[in-house]
Order: sequence, then C-alpha cells, then structure tokens
Amino acid sequence: MFVRIAGFTLYLLMGMSFYGISQQDPVFTQYMNNILTIQPAYAGISGSLNITGISRAQWVGFEGAPNTNSLTISGPLRRFNVGLGLSIVNDKWGPIRQNGVYVDYAYHVKLGQDQFLSFGVKGGFNVSQAYLTDLWVNDPGDPVFANDVKINFLPNLGVGVMWHSDRFFLGVSSPKILKNRMQNENGENVYREVLHFYGMGGYVFFLSDVLKFKPTILYRWAERTPSFVDFSGSFLLYDRVWIGATYRMKNSYGLIFQFNVNTQLKFGYSYDQTTFHPTQVNSGTHEFLISYDFVYSRRGRQVVPRYF
Repeated sequence: MFVRIAGFTLYLLMGMSFYGISQQDPVFTQYMNNILTIQPAYAGISGSLNITGISRAQWVGFEGAPNTNSLTISGPLRRFNVGLGLSIVNDKWGPIRQNGVYVDYAYHVKLGQDQFLSFGVKGGFNVSQAYLTDLWVNDPGDPVFANDVKINFLPNLGVGVMWHSDRFFLGVSSPKILKNRMQNENGENVYREVLHFYGMGGYVFFLSDVLKFKPTILYRWAERTPSFVDFSGSFLLYDRVWIGATYRMKNSYGLIFQFNVNTQLKFGYSYDQTTFHPTQVNSGTHEFLISYDFVYSRRGRQVVPRYF
C-alpha cells in the first residue's frame, strides 16, 4: 500500500510537467468519438444531433489512478452552415478533482463536392481542486502537502480548423489558450496550465462491399514536455462492427471494439495496457462508450464524414 501511494506521489510531483499533459486534457482511446473535447471545429459535422458518453477507468488496480468521464452533445444548424456543441468532462486522479464545461461554435465552408473547411471556437471553464492533506506521506511535516489546493475557477478559450469530406479529415486545434494558475488555501501559486496543440487526421479505405479500413492519427504537444502520437486502425464489417487496435507512443497499446446497433445507436469498448513500469501493479485501462444520433429530418443530408 505504501509503495503504491509513494509511487503515485512521485508521479504527482514529477508528472506535473510530464504525465500531467494527459490530465489537463484527458486522453481517450476512442478519441474519434469525442474529439469535440479538443477540436471545436468538429461541432455539427456529423449532420445530425449526436450525444456521446465515454467512461474511462485507467490503470485498474493502481490506487489513485485516473478516472475520466465525458459527455458531448453536437448538432448542425444547416440553414446557417453552423455547428454547435457542448462538452462536459469529469476527471479525477489521486487527490486531484477537475470538472470542465465548454460550448463550441463551428462555421462550415463548402470547398467543392462533398468537401468542407470548418472553423471552430470554444469557450468555457474548469473547476479544479486537490486534497493534498488527504495523502499518506512519509514526512507528515512536509510543507508541500500542508495545504489543500482550494477550488479554482479556470476560464479558457480554444480554436480549431478541420478540412473534411465523407472519406477523410485533417485538422489542428488548441483547446486551451489561456495559461491559468492554481492556488492553494494560502493563495500561493502551485500549478499552471500549459498550452496544448493537437494535430489529427484519418481516412477510410473501401476494401470491398462489406469491408472498410480506417486509420487515424492524433498528435499531442504541450509546453516543456515530450510529444505523443496515437496511431489507430479499425476495420468496419458490414457497416456494423468496428474491430481495431491502437498504439500510443511510449505509453500504451490496446484493442477497440464498437457495434452499430442501427444507424443511430452505437456501443463501444476498448482495453489498453501500458508499456512502462506500472504494468506490474495494474490490470489495464477499460473504456466504455455509448453514442446516439437523433435523425430529425429525412431530407437532411450528412454534412460531413459518416465514418468520423
């Protein structure tokens, strides 16, 4: 027990500039299903009102491991070539608690037949706090853990752009531009948000009438930290079942399974295993997804990728 807590405390102290990048902006294996959390230009591109929920339990069996839940709602206003979105994220790891609410606005410009360029902005806030005094530490008198981090209200803005069609997408975004600072109960600065940048892309290959292949990539960069790249590839069988794999450089690998119950309802599950030392004290990461599209106009057409 002590080893696990001591190990986590080390991650907390050292990870503010390294592992912390995945906690300021939570990471998901099935990221293409809630990319709205990091890419405002995605709002409304599915052509229908969509609601998606994802629950992620990371490093199961490791005390204080991250647990993240997200809910995204997105839909188009076709008359105005506009998409609107809402992202709600709950994230906790060890003594850290963070809740975020953001709204998204995207404007879609038609470039040619079935191709669009979307520009997006997002605005909202995070509410963060840390119960450092609840940690079991080797030195109870350590001043680092003498005060909790009080509730911090952290407003922020983000921007993004995407080029897409029904077969591909390519985009860049920065979901948090402002560098807010967190303070403890004594008013001392203990933590600062850093600028994040994302690059993303994907393509659907039609291999046959019943088989399609979709590779995607997500590049993540944060100030003063190494870059990370997520590679994934999934096969779509009979437009019903997605089966794929993912690899996050220097971090983890996993499997993805999704099932389209019909054209509106989809369930998903993924399992990750880390490639670094904590594999000895955890049983992997489990992620569950449910997504639903409300078809409110039979004459309405898909504005963007049916496969993204």
